[in-house]
Amino acid sequence: MRIVDGHTHMRAGASVPEVLKRMDTNGIDRMVVISPNERTSLDKTRENLLMAKEFCAAAPDRLTGLAWLEPTIPGIKELAREALADWDFAGIKLIPDHWYAYEERLEPFWEAMNELEARILFHTGIIYDYEDGSRFNRPVYLEKLVNYPRIVFAMAHISWPWCEECLAVMGRFRAACGYKTEGWQSYIDITPGSQGRLSRRAIADAVEMYGVDRMMFGTDNSIPGDMPWQKQSLDRFLGIFDELGLDDAQKQRILSGTADELFPARG
Repeated sequence: MRIVDGHTHMRAGASVPEVLKRMDTNGIDRMVVISPNERTSLDKTRENLLMAKEFCAAAPDRLTGLAWLEPTIPGIKELAREALADWDFAGIKLIPDHWYAYEERLEPFWEAMNELEARILFHTGIIYDYEDGSRFNRPVYLEKLVNYPRIVFAMAHISWPWCEECLAVMGRFRAACGYKTEGWQSYIDITPGSQGRLSRRAIADAVEMYGVDRMMFGTDNSIPGDMPWQKQSLDRFLGIFDELGLDDAQKQRILSGTADELFPARG
């Protein structure tokens, strides 16, 4: 079964041969790799993107980049265009860092992303750093994006602990496109968040409401140091899928089909 980890983080010092070897050990065919984070500096953001670009270019069939951007940094729109149009990034990663998606000051950024038909992985839900930042990451604030219909996005962690709110947002965007698959802007990234029975319940609720076609597997592991967690996380999800009675086609969609659709290999 083909497996794509749709949510991984890159740290400085990652070695492509070592990462590929660990991917083989873990049974991972491709990873979507998020560039290192930078909260204030455009120059440092560019440096991080170029590092991730070089890393992914070494094995473009197996490593696909997402550009981690902070929308409030002056000049970030132009850097986003460069990353998506020229540097083979499949999309961008955003964490609402003490801003709400509906704020008027962000409208020029959303307009630029809409023009670029950007694919965005949002952190949603509780966040364990960024000071007191969790309140900015509720999924309902992403309703603003209904005004930018060419943006496609995924809500990471099933928005734990706001999982039901995440599902409600999914329904909002399904309604916005007339209850058709074509034009539906939103996806769910099932990367942990919740654990144990809470994780099983959140996934079961998502499957019951929307099926598996909008759900993407990810582990949130960091390379190079956390890759043993990748295998543990995969095994845990496989156990949940078996408990829920998912068939092979449903598992395949979650484990690779959605990531291949949302963040396809580039280069």
